[in-house]
Amino acid sequence: MSVDYSSDEASGARPRVNLYLVNPSECRPSMDRYGRTLERALRYLDPPLDVRTVTPPPWPEHDDSPFGRLAENVGKYRVRYADYPRRVSGESATVHHVVDHSYAHLVSALWARRTVVTCHDLMLLRMDDGRIPGARTPRVALTAFRYAVRHLPRAARVVCVSQATADDVQHYLACDPERVHVVHSGVADHFRAPAAERVARIRERLELPEIPLLLHVGGADAYKNIEGALRVVHALRHSHGIDCGFVKAGQRLTQDQRRLARSLGLEPRIVETGYVPEPDLPALYASCQVLLAPSHWEGFGWPALEAMACGTPAVTSDCPAFRETAGGAALQANATDTRGLAAAAARLLKEDEFRRATQARGLAVAQRFRWDRTARQLGEIYASVAATT
Repeated sequence: MSVDYSSDEASGARPRVNLYLVNPSECRPSMDRYGRTLERALRYLDPPLDVRTVTPPPWPEHDDSPFGRLAENVGKYRVRYADYPRRVSGESATVHHVVDHSYAHLVSALWARRTVVTCHDLMLLRMDDGRIPGARTPRVALTAFRYAVRHLPRAARVVCVSQATADDVQHYLACDPERVHVVHSGVADHFRAPAAERVARIRERLELPEIPLLLHVGGADAYKNIEGALRVVHALRHSHGIDCGFVKAGQRLTQDQRRLARSLGLEPRIVETGYVPEPDLPALYASCQVLLAPSHWEGFGWPALEAMACGTPAVTSDCPAFRETAGGAALQANATDTRGLAAAAARLLKEDEFRRATQARGLAVAQRFRWDRTARQLGEIYASVAATT
């Protein structure tokens, strides 16, 4: 699909999009991945865009003393909210695109009428609103987040990765609905069934046991409902008689989650991998029998789609984002319905024909979420922004 930047072409300028990325030091791999993958996808648009990435200044380094850690935290906020806006002030582009809503304060340093911001979720506002069970919101982080996202209504367009997120943008920030667009994120092409030798290598490296494994990929924050996942594994073992284990990739269990695992007798059956590089994720998905994601809320929910693209069926909660993205193939139940989630996982582990049919549906659904489609839709939004200013 062709994208019209006629005003730029008439002036002899090649249209340029500046992508404003997150700080790689923040340990937020999904936001870093969104920006980097989007950059590659945009370069294949027709006509091609001149895509340039802008990154924040590096975080300051300090010693490991209490004073040093305090200085480091203060330095992080200074870089994000003072140094980065100064760096981008005066940047020239056809369209500016801030790829993470927690950097939406950059709108004040850019030409707002030519600025697009992607909003992935408003989880901290939901947590503060009491809409995430058991969530505690750090006041400093919440104050900083509110400061950033209050700039979203000033942007020319707010791109939401799901209708669920768009609904929250309307609820919490009252953005002009004409400026809010839903553009689903894509699933990268390398998320597909890997070669058997790659699966064997990662199983050996991570020391995965030779039993059915349920996998969770991502954070351990309250909205992820890791407690629910642990209870599902316990139910599979004690109510369904399945000797299975739990693989936690990404953020490690919190102390409270570890205590729950111990009380359920699951500690010997838990493998915590820590952060897994993106190139290794397909082999990790394929090493496990079920992707388990009983989140109370999600903005989009990449792991379920990635797992299904790799041939691993998913059991998820029925929160709106999962219904929107994975609902055509994932088995779903309420986040607090331990019995229903465990029964779904048990069918996948016990019934081969049902598992194969679910895998086929998962592959078909995952193929709908392609980065080339995301880039085309964003290209159209860029063109509309350029044409109206």
